[in-house]
Amino acid sequence: MHRREFLEYCMGAGLVLCLSLNMGAAAQTQPGPVGVGSNAPNIILFLVDDMGWQDTSVPFHTQRTVWNELYRTPNMQRLADRGMRFTNAYAASPVCSPTRVSLMTGKNPARTRVTDWVGHGRYGNRYIKAPDWATTGLQPGSTHTLPAILRDHGYRTMHVGKAHFGGRGTAGADPTTLGFDINIAGGPTGGPDGSYFLPWNEAKHPGLQDHAPDTYITDALTVEANRLIDQAVTDQVPFFMNMAHYAIHSPLSAQGDPDYLGHYQDRPNPEDDYAALLESMDASLGAILDNLTRHGIAGNTIVIFFSDNGGLSNHSRNMKVTYTAPSGATVTYQKDRHNMPIKGGKGAAYEGGLRVPMIVSWAGQTPGAAPLKADLPIAPGSSSDCPVISDDLLPTVLHLAGVRSMDAYTRDIDGQDLTPIFHGHALARPHRALYFHYPHQWYRDIGVGLGIQPFTAMRKGNWKLIYFYGDGHKGGQGLDPWFELYDLSQDLGESENLLNAKPELARSLIQEMNAWMTKVGAQTPVSKANAQPVPLPALSAL
Repeated sequence: MHRREFLEYCMGAGLVLCLSLNMGAAAQTQPGPVGVGSNAPNIILFLVDDMGWQDTSVPFHTQRTVWNELYRTPNMQRLADRGMRFTNAYAASPVCSPTRVSLMTGKNPARTRVTDWVGHGRYGNRYIKAPDWATTGLQPGSTHTLPAILRDHGYRTMHVGKAHFGGRGTAGADPTTLGFDINIAGGPTGGPDGSYFLPWNEAKHPGLQDHAPDTYITDALTVEANRLIDQAVTDQVPFFMNMAHYAIHSPLSAQGDPDYLGHYQDRPNPEDDYAALLESMDASLGAILDNLTRHGIAGNTIVIFFSDNGGLSNHSRNMKVTYTAPSGATVTYQKDRHNMPIKGGKGAAYEGGLRVPMIVSWAGQTPGAAPLKADLPIAPGSSSDCPVISDDLLPTVLHLAGVRSMDAYTRDIDGQDLTPIFHGHALARPHRALYFHYPHQWYRDIGVGLGIQPFTAMRKGNWKLIYFYGDGHKGGQGLDPWFELYDLSQDLGESENLLNAKPELARSLIQEMNAWMTKVGAQTPVSKANAQPVPLPALSAL
């Protein structure tokens, strides 16, 4: 399908990551699915790949920054005006597959042992290698999955876009084995097959064969998503859609959407492509939002917008160029600085690798008006600074969907239901810690810095503790392991290590980290010196 046909199809349409509590006027006389209430929601999760906390015109910091001036995302703003921004939202991992599996299972990567991107193998560095993690990824029968639970309760479950749940040649590579009734373009690969322009390899990315060569993949996925929504409305069935874009994953150079590249001619390559990829994704969001309105179901649809890890700020984006924003403010593009004021990027233990944009909204709410639904009052234009993590979305979605007997599915998960936040209430575990476990070298070798060496981290309240494994042994022949401690309320950029200034707090958090890792069976890297797993983070490493 060419761009003109795409625009004609999507005129007035919109694409979002969403949850709907009702099918709307077209389906109000339709009985509810087995196991949920009569007003069972449609559910669409709009997931973006590698989108950073600052890669949008919507501010997620306490104030607007120059980065918010660099990108055009009017449909994200449209969504935020109708719902709630989460300003302390986190992916469970600094890379994609572990976070995607956490979304599907409600379990932290340390528990599932899917701790790296599927296909990376046991990548390490000069001192240690990765543990014997679940390199094949998520597989059918291993645990309850979100789509399987919803399908069992009467939903039509649909996957569109990037999957990257299971490894090549395994059952889990096909989303239909994990609870999805329909799969469009999802397979074992993590990127857009080298190009954002069709044709793609049909064996790896099924369901796109009807789109003409040179069709932009974001357009094709949007058309397919809206087609599936159209059919579900016609059939009067509630649906769950995992709308998972390949954008804005590398490759970047020459991959920006041609319809938007002209907006960014003042940017150096590949920053022009990067911005065009983002605006194209945002247009897709708008196309699905409009389609929900066209069908009369926007008022009964909740939207959840999320990214699978922090924004890329290392390889592919390492030029140093100063850019002047429309306000006159300047910013310098350079390695490790693309997510300022937070530090680092994809693959890193620092906030730039883990903190992501998140919006939850009723798609049909009116900005500035009272909440649309008394039973789920998401206030338009509101925000929450409560720290949340991708593990939380499974129990939240199950609650929104009205799934009964949730304990059967949530007793052994790590996430918790976020719906109390919409009512202004505290979470069931308001003082919990969030954990991030990545016992891998993301790329290159140790010593490159950037926070991309093997680590375990936790956030509790405003405090962030990071354990870098080094060579795994204090006093060894290589690089000793070390801790870093930051107060994010005062030092969002993680510039001042307070480990020595706060010894009692550090000891308490280290003990809590050790206990959690023991509880979930977290694997540690393997020492190349003795081929044994290195010790858990402990006080002895201080």
